[in-house]
Amino acid sequence: MSQMAHASHPATCKSWSFVAPADPQPDTLYSVREVAGQLGVHPETIRRLIHDGRLDAVRVGRVLRVHKNAVDGFLARHRIKPARD
Repeated sequence: MSQMAHASHPATCKSWSFVAPADPQPDTLYSVREVAGQLGVHPETIRRLIHDGRLDAVRVGRVLRVHKNAVDGFLARHRIKPARD
């Protein structure tokens, strides 16, 4: 079998490609690790915020997922306002 014929056969093709949507879905769920990476903190910090009730999350099976809007709201509530002189 030629290399070209083998590569074009759908059952043996191993390359996958994702096309990201232009606008992320507002109902996007992130893992604790993803949120921690976005915020530059340890995943345990995110778990602590969730368990303390300061960051909303949902449990899907045995894992915690954080809604994009929950992260945005958390950041908005903790935004530091500039001091006035």
